[in-house]
Amino acid sequence: MPFPPRFLDELRERVTLSQLISRKVKLTRRGREYLGLCPFHHEKTPSFTVNDDKGFYHCFGCGAHGDAIRFLTESEKMPFTEAVEHLAHLVGLSVPQMTADDVKKQETLHNDLAIMEAACAYFQEQLFSARGEKARQYLQNRGITKEVAQAFRLGYAPSGSGLMAYLTEKGFSLSVAASLGLIVESAEKRARHDYFYERVMFPILNRRQKVIAFGGRLLEKGEPKYLNSPETTLFHKGEQLYALSQAVETIRKKNQAVLVEGYMDVIALHSAGFTNAVAPLGTAFTEQQLKLLWQACDEPIICFDGDLAGRKAAVRALYRALDILMPGKSLQFVFLPDPFDPDDMIRKKSPQAFQEALDKAQSFADTLWNTLLENRSIDTPERFAKLEKDVSDTIGRIKDERVRTSYVREMKNRLWRLAHQRKRERAAVMFRSSGGILRPTEDRESRMMLAYLICYPEQGQKILETAFLPQFQTPETQHLFEKVSQRLVENPDITGAEMKKYLTDEEETVLPLEVEIIEKSDKDPITVQAEINKWLDSIRIKTLYQTKKEKLKLFAKNQTPELWQEIKQITEEIEKLEATE
Repeated sequence: MPFPPRFLDELRERVTLSQLISRKVKLTRRGREYLGLCPFHHEKTPSFTVNDDKGFYHCFGCGAHGDAIRFLTESEKMPFTEAVEHLAHLVGLSVPQMTADDVKKQETLHNDLAIMEAACAYFQEQLFSARGEKARQYLQNRGITKEVAQAFRLGYAPSGSGLMAYLTEKGFSLSVAASLGLIVESAEKRARHDYFYERVMFPILNRRQKVIAFGGRLLEKGEPKYLNSPETTLFHKGEQLYALSQAVETIRKKNQAVLVEGYMDVIALHSAGFTNAVAPLGTAFTEQQLKLLWQACDEPIICFDGDLAGRKAAVRALYRALDILMPGKSLQFVFLPDPFDPDDMIRKKSPQAFQEALDKAQSFADTLWNTLLENRSIDTPERFAKLEKDVSDTIGRIKDERVRTSYVREMKNRLWRLAHQRKRERAAVMFRSSGGILRPTEDRESRMMLAYLICYPEQGQKILETAFLPQFQTPETQHLFEKVSQRLVENPDITGAEMKKYLTDEEETVLPLEVEIIEKSDKDPITVQAEINKWLDSIRIKTLYQTKKEKLKLFAKNQTPELWQEIKQITEEIEKLEATE
């Protein structure tokens, strides 16, 4: 008895697979999965896993794999219908009765799949006939052997209307074949011809390994180079992935999928042992395709071509995934050297070179950060503020609150480190422009700043916002400042007591006198903030005086208008700061 696909999908979702299997197999929880002895073969060491989230079991010993329905048909030898009815009873789901319309739809689906299967067989026959010599030569030049071509059921569509004749001979309706994208017919149905011709054919299979569409690669020059079947009742290209049915077992086993751009990339990778490779179908990577991969693994790897177009496509995939990130579900990215694609890496370099590229895959966070920084100047406060705004707006697109909160914390941390790096670079530039004789700030002032940051972290945050950060004379104080600053960025609400607990005994001895002085003063937050502002202004004034002094020396040697303007600006800033003291 056939069942509606939606009913079967709902049934699989309702069944808790581990509870069903635990009636027959003793399972032990291991992280997100359950582990036990395989019921399908004799073993002493458990290799049978059950994953409730993904709704499947898998044995790494004998390869047994399936869902709740298959477990009953395999382990209990139940007929399919009985297994479905049994599970429906367990979860309280009514078994729908097939209407005449349902039966008709099933018959139509069966007939449509039969036509697609016949077309695939025709294309395969043509590839290995005399007419397919040019196509075979093309595949051979691309490193595809006869065995690989047969494994992927590759074919050839010759010129003419041979497929029409073949389907007619088999008794199939040409109008139905036209609705499935195999035949082109005029509105009046008076003229028909094959949809594909003079192309190497790549059959596209659904999850049940049934042919639902084709992709064709033109052998001669012309456009489009690649042509896919049109959208049909069987085929929606944004919801399918090329070679997923062949790759899904490896993807689940390795918890890793590699998404590449084209058919040839997939076949080359499978031939080289990377049997977890799949590809979108001539369209931008969609949310539906990502969700398909997430059913089998947690962090698929995007590995598009190394040229500019491939990089842009990867960035589009990044932003498309941003909206639907979930805890534990993300993407990784590999950027190949220009102009290599995965097929090139395998043939012109080596499988090992491609594996090394996969081993260096960037995390989603790293790729997002690098994308936001790419070709961007942040050398002014306004430009840096624009970066902060863009980061905030981008992270705001993440719908899952937990993931969004994690990214807010992560990107705030990265922005702080970037700002700190810029301040160091500016200090180095100032040092070089002074002829290499600019001295660090007086040690007492820098040590007091650090002590304030430890004892009053809430008020001390202003220290991190200034462009005139203290310059520490010893590696110990510099290291301590960076550690305390990092802690404050990661936890803005930390108290002074918590900050002291965070420090090691050795670190507390770096400036015991300054910390003791501030702690004994027991001042209120307003007074503390005023003192910090005073210290900061003092540091800024001394730094500016030193800078002005060195600029004057340079001006005495080279009296340029630009240098004099800089001296005037420094003088005005000193006067403004001294007036507020």
